[in-house]
Amino acid sequence: MSFTLNNQWAVVTGASSGIGTEIARRLAGSGCHVVLVARRQERLNEVAARLEQEHRVQTRVLPLDLTEPGAAQRLGEAVADLPITVLVNNAGFGKTGPFNGEDFAVYQRMVTLNILFLSELTYQLLPRLREAAGGARILNVGSIAGYQGVPNMVVYSATKAYVNHFSEGLHWELSDTKVRVTNLAPGKTESEFFDVASMRGTQFARTGVLSAERVANLAVKAMVAGKRNVITGWDNRLNVFALRFSPRWLVGVVLRFLFREMK
Repeated sequence: MSFTLNNQWAVVTGASSGIGTEIARRLAGSGCHVVLVARRQERLNEVAARLEQEHRVQTRVLPLDLTEPGAAQRLGEAVADLPITVLVNNAGFGKTGPFNGEDFAVYQRMVTLNILFLSELTYQLLPRLREAAGGARILNVGSIAGYQGVPNMVVYSATKAYVNHFSEGLHWELSDTKVRVTNLAPGKTESEFFDVASMRGTQFARTGVLSAERVANLAVKAMVAGKRNVITGWDNRLNVFALRFSPRWLVGVVLRFLFREMK
């Protein structure tokens, strides 16, 4: 039985900007009601108002700091009255620069958000998703950075390696159920990520950049189809394919050159 978005309820984390906002728009455009989750309530309210006006769907705004202890449980309780069938784990952030050049507390927040919160929220909602008669979908936002260790971005790439592997493993674990897990592995995407990660204006961020709208469209299409993984952009797919046949030392040298500006 095919999965449809019309009249479903979705939870989208990191929904206040970038890929998260565009995924929410794509879902709403297919008639899916959306729970919007992020820290910035004003931005969430703006997104919610636009979705309701443009697509005539219902929304719920949940302003939460997802790095705080118990955030996943609070979110789960806040949507306990809704028939959630779609979970989009998009919230996350990265930083560039030498490993010792950043306060360690930043890395703690990154690991908490990119790994621990994503895992706990999935753990909280999965029993309900498995009970959905018409099936359910989980979309986790990993990264092509998670296919190898990236110099001057070591913690971020490590967290995304976790997301990539967690998503793939859970996809196969749930293959005999009606729940499908899709890993989105985007490359360079026009969003606030460039600003937070201090990449804006670098040569690296000037070429091969996809729009958040394009990435979201590819992601939602793959998620609905129940695909295991989607890598955005033909060049990114080619690069990931080449990694399988390249010596690890050569990959490291190339990445060190590409990320030399991030020091």
